[in-house]
Amino acid sequence: MVKGLATKPVKVGSDRMYFSKAEEFLRGARTLAEMGMWNSSAVLSVHAVISACDAISARFLQLRHSGADHMHAVELLKSLPLDKSEIQAKLRQARRVISLKNTVEYEDRLIQQRDALEMLRDAERVVEWVESKFR
Repeated sequence: MVKGLATKPVKVGSDRMYFSKAEEFLRGARTLAEMGMWNSSAVLSVHAVISACDAISARFLQLRHSGADHMHAVELLKSLPLDKSEIQAKLRQARRVISLKNTVEYEDRLIQQRDALEMLRDAERVVEWVESKFR
């Protein structure tokens, strides 16, 4: 358990399942961006980041976030036994995406193309980083 964050243990091998979800969400986000479906692309970018965070946490901590605040899934990255400067860069990218989750899913406004593309770019960087740690 990581102090102050709601977590739960994961089964051996679940890191791959979470990473598979992250990749699928990312592919969907790219496809929808190509179609100009900015809100849908943004939602999938959010879920790609959440699943990527779950994947790397499962791999290195044998835990994943289990609370309602998805930003805590990102904060769990601070506990990884990896280079702290590298983690800081990924924290910034993941936070930017997750910070727009409520806007994308619940607010009465549409996501603009620029914002959706920035979210997609950050999601790609986070997912690619997690993939590099699985090699």
